[in-house]
Amino acid sequence: MAEFHILGQILSVHNFRDTHSLFCPNWTLISGSSEGQTLAGQPNQENIVYWSHPIDIHYVAKGIQGWPKLIFQVSCLDSLSRTWVVGYGSCVVPAAPGHHSIRVACWAPAPTTLTDKLRQTFLGGSHNVANIDVISFGSDRFKLTTQSKGDIELSLDIILRNFSQFGVEYK
Repeated sequence: MAEFHILGQILSVHNFRDTHSLFCPNWTLISGSSEGQTLAGQPNQENIVYWSHPIDIHYVAKGIQGWPKLIFQVSCLDSLSRTWVVGYGSCVVPAAPGHHSIRVACWAPAPTTLTDKLRQTFLGGSHNVANIDVISFGSDRFKLTTQSKGDIELSLDIILRNFSQFGVEYK
């Protein structure tokens, strides 16, 4: 069987406009069941929250079909311990072995009515995505009104083993 290792970390989140603590409650690999939660952290003067959350995932596969993706949900924790989603993002795990620095652009559904805008401004919270496929595959995302939020910075090392047996070669 071919083996696929992902080693690295979720380094930080940049340019989210929320002043409360930010954290990533669930990162999920589409073709696996690995999940995790980062620590919550306050943005610094440069609007960066450093997480340094480790990633260590090992897969065994018979080929490269259905290559994994990482899905992110960034949440906010306010002073009253209320949490809500402030952004979503996803990226395909690089298929080439070696070190990779990745920036994942995040987005969130935009408030579309005056009531939604007022509620979000004064009470916090936001609209949530009901179907995870919208985040990972982009299906039906064109129907949503979204707004750009910020970026998640990743540092990943990819190790492949025995892929040449299945006709996959890297030069």
